[in-house]
Amino acid sequence: MSQNVAYIIGKVSTWSGVRAIVLQYFVEKDIYDPNFSITLDVYYDGVIPDSGERSGLFSDAQFFETSHLNDKDRFILKEMPIRISYKECGQVDEVISALSGDKWLSMERGTYLFYRIATGTVEWSRDEWIKEARAKLDNLPDSFWDFWIDSCRHRVDHFLGDMRASAIKDDALYFHLSLGDFLRAVVKLLFAVNHVFEPGPRDYTASLALLEIIPEGFEASWKSLLREDAELPPERKRELAELLTRSLLELNP
Repeated sequence: MSQNVAYIIGKVSTWSGVRAIVLQYFVEKDIYDPNFSITLDVYYDGVIPDSGERSGLFSDAQFFETSHLNDKDRFILKEMPIRISYKECGQVDEVISALSGDKWLSMERGTYLFYRIATGTVEWSRDEWIKEARAKLDNLPDSFWDFWIDSCRHRVDHFLGDMRASAIKDDALYFHLSLGDFLRAVVKLLFAVNHVFEPGPRDYTASLALLEIIPEGFEASWKSLLREDAELPPERKRELAELLTRSLLELNP
């Protein structure tokens, strides 16, 4: 695995605009885990080679594909799944510079970007950009968390309202979609209250278990909301979601 990382970095770091390459921690999972991949974030200024050039650069890769926005590549290299995300430093700087107010909430849907910057392993850097970005994320003002917690609370309440409406209408699809949105909003709120950046969804369960600030009785309510059971029809789950929401709104960072 380390040989693959070194090989990719050796190629990508030659591009003039690249300023940092960060390896995401979850590559340490078992290679037989269905979520396993070698995942790299490439931070750059200016222009990077287009997808055709990048495909040629990794000529020994298999099943090369890129996103329609040209900001993500996926391929297989020596039987290892590789994912590379390309992020413009200027856009990241713009978001970070807005973190003292609420403007950033219109730029990002959550704190996952900050999580990747703060927790990944810097494998290569051309200058101090990534170090400075991390330092700013390490020293966020209280107002950042205040704005984010307030936004998360509104989301929880909004999706709870959708659950109420769908339960009354007896609309199963609407209810399950609303429940999924509610669960995601609850997770984001819990990370926010604990002043922790949110990981990706596949790491939610493990990360929730590590949080210090959790409402009383959370685990039982959470398991019930996740469980498919004839004894837990939509109306009963709506009631549980109401109780959970009340306890969440009483939490203090």
